[in-house]
Amino acid sequence: MVRSERMGFLSVEGVNLRIDHFNKPSIMHNTHVHSQYELYFCPEDISQTSVINGVEYTYKYPCAILSTPYTVHSMSCHENAEKYERYVFYFGARTIDSFDDYHLPKSFFGRNTGLLFRLSNDEANTLVEIVRMLNGKQTLAEKELIFALFMNKLVGTCPDERIEKVGTPSFYIQDVLQYISENFAGELNSEDISKRFAVSRSKLDRDFKKFTGITVHGYVEMCRLNQAKYLLEFKKEMSVGDIAVRCGFENENYFFPFFKKSTGMTPAEYRKSLKKETRPRKR
Repeated sequence: MVRSERMGFLSVEGVNLRIDHFNKPSIMHNTHVHSQYELYFCPEDISQTSVINGVEYTYKYPCAILSTPYTVHSMSCHENAEKYERYVFYFGARTIDSFDDYHLPKSFFGRNTGLLFRLSNDEANTLVEIVRMLNGKQTLAEKELIFALFMNKLVGTCPDERIEKVGTPSFYIQDVLQYISENFAGELNSEDISKRFAVSRSKLDRDFKKFTGITVHGYVEMCRLNQAKYLLEFKKEMSVGDIAVRCGFENENYFFPFFKKSTGMTPAEYRKSLKKETRPRKR
């Protein structure tokens, strides 16, 4: 995860489905955004607050929250709970498209609108039994089948009156985030982006800072840094110069000081440090 002071961009590039399990006390999670769908599932009957695209929701019941790509969101637990168990699924369009509507209803994956599922304790326990089938040894196909079973059970057992739309479809900052994330390699500035979204530059800068905690330029740099780190780690055949251009820098002379300031290392040093982390220990 690449974080700014207030907002993080969680990159799960190259990952079709990832499932994280947390079971510790929690403080307010940093506001974050990512390019894939997120399904947050908490089976605990504890007081929580979620902020989704600037709208705050407080609840005290087991729940699941589905967030669409580039949703600006955070989760928090109000109680000093010794056990704050939650599961987080990250997945992309490929996972959704691999199933028909019966197993994974596509109507729930609407544009710019999230869903809050209010669950009973029995419903939550049933979902926990499904997710605990995951033991880290499954193939991607097996994980996708378990996830589809989880979603199908979630949608099939939770009645419509306990499913609430969250966030707001008119939240244009979500579209701005996606546009920047998909075009950061080009020349981007607030003036051009504001024209594209038919708002004034001052409104764009003000709204972007308000809801994300960083500037438009800061987010562009975050995306470029995130991509540079990904390419340095996974595209070892690419030269630093090629990576610089791919990430939107005119040449290495601009890229080097930016990367050094952001990470404390040169691109070559960063790549070398990754090799040390993965090198097997000598016996």
